[in-house]
Amino acid sequence: MKRVKVFLVVTFGLTWGLLIPAGFLLGAFENGEASSPVMMGLIALSMFFPLVGTLAANFSCKPEERIDLGWRPLIKQNVRNYLMAWLTPAAIAFLGCIVFFALSPHLFDPTMRSFVETSAAAAGLAPDQPANQMLPTPVMLGATLVFSLAIAPFINMIPAFGEELGWRGMLYPTLAELMSERSSALATGIIWGLWHAPAVAMGHNYGMGYEGFPIAGILTMTLLCTAMSCWLSLLRARSGSVWPCALAHGAFNAVANVGVVFCSAGQTLFGPNPLGLVAGIPLMAIGVLCWLRLPSI
Repeated sequence: MKRVKVFLVVTFGLTWGLLIPAGFLLGAFENGEASSPVMMGLIALSMFFPLVGTLAANFSCKPEERIDLGWRPLIKQNVRNYLMAWLTPAAIAFLGCIVFFALSPHLFDPTMRSFVETSAAAAGLAPDQPANQMLPTPVMLGATLVFSLAIAPFINMIPAFGEELGWRGMLYPTLAELMSERSSALATGIIWGLWHAPAVAMGHNYGMGYEGFPIAGILTMTLLCTAMSCWLSLLRARSGSVWPCALAHGAFNAVANVGVVFCSAGQTLFGPNPLGLVAGIPLMAIGVLCWLRLPSI
């Protein structure tokens, strides 16, 4: 279908066409995305490229062939869906941390020492600074949690909307015209995961030191994006709007790395970020349950 072709060409063309050359030019494929603030800014900017692809795809068609993108928030009839979108990511992240640290208790660092020392080194602080001065206070941790749970989801919702208008506003319902909604949710998730490939190859989400880098990371990202796609696709189908999906996506991004502060190894391919293979088990379980609730024909 024309909409799918135009959307994919524009979205992948802009994203890969920008990130891959920039990654080589800025050394991000060798040193990681964090080595270049410019590269991190470009990755953040790429979240709006699915929106550009969506507009290009819809306006490439005749008016009668254009799809309803779910622009309208429809808040009044979707209060429950918005609440679920806001709170579910925190539950997924929390359960993911429990699973990850239960299976890897030696990595649990309740003092957060490893995270703080790594952050201090990255900031160029003196390595001989006393540990007790470097560790964050409970007040600081509490403030971080409140911000991640109550404020950041709504800030993150704006860039997340740039993605969600593409994946759940355009691609999922368009593919659902060609196949079942279950198949469409899976296909959208696979495409969405592969779209992240250049960023993952720069260490996004998993770092760069794991075995099988970067293919293992790209495959893991694709698997977890597919699980998340099933959840967000059901949310889109039930709400009739992409805004609950954008809120869920923004809330997920806000809380995903909270568990990393308690991990002595930082983020790994397995967790504690819920996009990891082990910490992602609750997300995969929710994905399966949501997939089963989508129409099979």
